[in-house]
Amino acid sequence: MKAARLAAALTLAWALPATAAQARIVTWAPGSWSWFGDPRAVQVGGATFAGWIDWSGRITVGALDRRSGATRAAVVARVYHDDHSDPSILVEPDGRLTVFWSGHDGAHMYYRTTLNPGDISLWTPVRTLQQSIRGPDGFTYPNPVLLPAEADRLYLFWRGADWSADFATRTPSGTWSGARELIRSPGQRPYLKVADNGSNLIGLAFTNGHPRDVLTSVYYAAYRHGSLWRAGGTWITRVDWAPIAPRQANLVYDAAKTHVPAWVWDVAIGRDGRPVIVYATFPHGAQHVYWYARFDGRRWISHRLTSAGGSISPGTIEQQYSGGVALDHTQPSTVYLSRPVDGGWQIERWSTPDGGGHWRRSVVVPADGTENVRPVVPRGYTGGPMGLLWLRGVYGTYTDYRTSVAFSG
Repeated sequence: MKAARLAAALTLAWALPATAAQARIVTWAPGSWSWFGDPRAVQVGGATFAGWIDWSGRITVGALDRRSGATRAAVVARVYHDDHSDPSILVEPDGRLTVFWSGHDGAHMYYRTTLNPGDISLWTPVRTLQQSIRGPDGFTYPNPVLLPAEADRLYLFWRGADWSADFATRTPSGTWSGARELIRSPGQRPYLKVADNGSNLIGLAFTNGHPRDVLTSVYYAAYRHGSLWRAGGTWITRVDWAPIAPRQANLVYDAAKTHVPAWVWDVAIGRDGRPVIVYATFPHGAQHVYWYARFDGRRWISHRLTSAGGSISPGTIEQQYSGGVALDHTQPSTVYLSRPVDGGWQIERWSTPDGGGHWRRSVVVPADGTENVRPVVPRGYTGGPMGLLWLRGVYGTYTDYRTSVAFSG
């Protein structure tokens, strides 16, 4: 889609704050997102921003003024209505926002940047990254990360043309490197989740494939100072010498021992510098289980959280689509998870004082006859409204969704 057409398509919509009686749940706008592209939401100063794709394929960025409670939204592109194409949001060092998106296995990665910090009404023209790695597929799932310790170098991760996890870097002046493979599992798709410590480290949690296709384990590696490392500090390789195979990283969950596949949902770096991962396992097609794994300085320890029901897409091939589990990246001792109960899907808040040994839990979004799924906490969240966002409605498939983005007011 040409930049001029996209600029002309830019639209804004405003909504009044919810009333006090309605403030606990606010339904914002029709839309969906996958969980493999992040950040889906960020808090910056007095505003929170979120990105989604609506029912007709409009790539949308929304903003909440945290003082007034007013919301607005801007459509920055149009693609096919597939929630693998939902946007990921980068906060630039000067406070402007850059939004990345692609088609599902798209030929290009697209991005636009706001002209002013905190203002989603004006954007640059669309820019593109070309796919320089050979393969039959294309870009999916952008994950941008800035490293201040590397003079604000940007690392952009995605699933690439041969299904490997790929990345490219951007200098502060805006020059992009060529694309490189990071993790390769021949013939399979290593699904990747990305987090950072706000300074010099990027945490990578991933599988060796799709749990529908292969017996999937969960792995962890970290990028720091030009190399890939295991959680305990053992060197793996220079990133310039990648790709690595999953088996070269930390084994967090070993499916070969249980004969039960897994899928990673989130990763975060704690204030103590130790990584945390939440994932789901599938002992039976209709019964999912959520797990919380933390590196204690010597080894990975997994704690069973709870049964998670079945797929949010029953009757389809997507039998591993759980309701969703997400970490609060500011304090990853807090977990939000979605599971079915009598009356629908509810979202619960779980918190642990001891790395997962004991938990306190509460219902934050009660079941009310519909699906409340795929929760996410804005990156950089420090309190106030919109501390939790999720999808609300009926989720059929990634191209047939009738969900809306909702948040806690």
